[in-house]
Amino acid sequence: MVDLDYDELDQEPDEEKGIKEACSEPHQLEAPSNFRMFQGVDTDYSRALEEAVISLKLQLIMAKARVVRAERKVEAITQEADELAELLVRHLDD
Repeated sequence: MVDLDYDELDQEPDEEKGIKEACSEPHQLEAPSNFRMFQGVDTDYSRALEEAVISLKLQLIMAKARVVRAERKVEAITQEADELAELLVRHLDD
């Protein structure tokens, strides 16, 4: 049995750290003097977040598709193994 310290269990995966850091970083160090400039920065930040969400959704869809394909392969292999087992039993009974 491996004894892990609390610190090791409490750490976040690197992917989650990157997402949280990107979301928590301030837009700018100083507030812009022009409201339109601030609005543009906010729009760019929102667009970047939307693109990240779309990318994550696409990755989820692809992962689900891989799971479905893997499940189908398992079913096909199981069916083939069952058929071979039946053939073997028939052959041994003869």
